[in-house]
Amino acid sequence: MPVPPKPRQALGDKIVRDIRPGAAFEPTYIYRLLTVNKSSLSEKGRQEDAEEYLGFILNGLHEEMLNLKKLLSPNNEKLTISNGPKNHSVTEEEQEEQGEGSEDEWEQVGPRNKTSVTRQADFVQTPITGIFGGHIRSVVYQQSSKESATLQPFFTLQLDIQSDKIRTVQDALESLVARESVQGYTTKTKQEVEISRRVTLEKLPPVLVLHLKRFVYEKTGGCQKLIKNIEYPVDLEISKELLSPGVKNKNFKCHRTYRLFAVVYHHGNSATGGHYTTDVFQIGLNGWLRIDDQTVKVISQYQVVKPTAERTAYLLYYRRVDLL
Repeated sequence: MPVPPKPRQALGDKIVRDIRPGAAFEPTYIYRLLTVNKSSLSEKGRQEDAEEYLGFILNGLHEEMLNLKKLLSPNNEKLTISNGPKNHSVTEEEQEEQGEGSEDEWEQVGPRNKTSVTRQADFVQTPITGIFGGHIRSVVYQQSSKESATLQPFFTLQLDIQSDKIRTVQDALESLVARESVQGYTTKTKQEVEISRRVTLEKLPPVLVLHLKRFVYEKTGGCQKLIKNIEYPVDLEISKELLSPGVKNKNFKCHRTYRLFAVVYHHGNSATGGHYTTDVFQIGLNGWLRIDDQTVKVISQYQVVKPTAERTAYLLYYRRVDLL
């Protein structure tokens, strides 16, 4: 990386830390560390999906910290539960198979005195969930029945971008919380009923990672990449309309406003291969760096949000502004 000129420091400004570029190196010690977690994802040289790999790392760290908590609190049986966010969405059938023994269930009175049954899986906090962990509320509406709500944890917020109407991150967030009909739902007596479902944001994490779902699986078993450009802002405000009714008025604007600090891009048109690069905001430089394997260069903020044909944004990392 070329050494950038040292910016002038105005009186009263924070001290700008030096950037010390050096020779590129292979992080072999990280490879060795990852082999502790027995998984095919930790094999050196394997090509992996960036979001799946991020989930593997965060869940692995979360589980490790749970085990350490268990050592510190051997009498607390709740800590034996593996409760990190899963890498796949859970279907209703899977939820029924899991049973109700591992979840807390209570009746909640919401707006206009409407009651709903809310389920939440046991979820023990770790430093990882304290940084990346959020919750979504998934509510199922059925005629002549109480609303059924489930609180689900997440490390990355999955955004479907398939619709032609979705052109921006804001569009994708609004689509996430839109009420949708669920077809083919049957009761235990095999009677088909009409139900709908809506997802809202229950708890926002300090670091919000947005996953733009570019890889779409087909019914034939193949996978295609969505090449379309999705606009994303440097400053992102999560509107109150995206929040669950019970927390809308408990989140001040500063708790709902985020600033972009990293973008992971996928290069190539194929869903089965390609290349990843990253733009990251460097505090010492007070500016952006583009990282492409061992090549690192200084770029402008405009270059971060500017759409190009050669790469597409895949993961967006936002930090809450009150924590900057």
